[in-house]
Amino acid sequence: MTLAPIHLSAHDHEVLHLLLKSLDRQADHAAKLRAEIARAVLCDDATLPPGTIGLNHRVRLQDLDSGETEEYVLVLPGGADAARQRISVLAPIGTALLGYHVGDEIVWPTPGGERRLRILSVQREPLPAPSVLAALVRARAEA
Repeated sequence: MTLAPIHLSAHDHEVLHLLLKSLDRQADHAAKLRAEIARAVLCDDATLPPGTIGLNHRVRLQDLDSGETEEYVLVLPGGADAARQRISVLAPIGTALLGYHVGDEIVWPTPGGERRLRILSVQREPLPAPSVLAALVRARAEA
């Protein structure tokens, strides 16, 4: 099966690249994220299609099997908080959403079984303080 390309901002690509460098190359979740990034079309802010899911984006989804809607914010692992619907980009559904757009339908295996979802809306959340990203970059450089 050939997957359609996804879109990823240059900023998110850089941040995710640093994240992956800090993880065990053999970890299953890292391998799946690495595969998604490998098929991404890199864009700058001016060419990134509107409604593209990236880090710190709020996403409203419809489960195509149950009809229920869900809402999540896609974040780096340190910002994940299930009680606040903040899911890690390393979680199966987080990796699945990265780079898709409003209106897209995705099928993704999860620990609970295959999920079929339609993306209803995407909204950018305020970015974390610059010091958070700077600390991540510094920690990586010192490692």
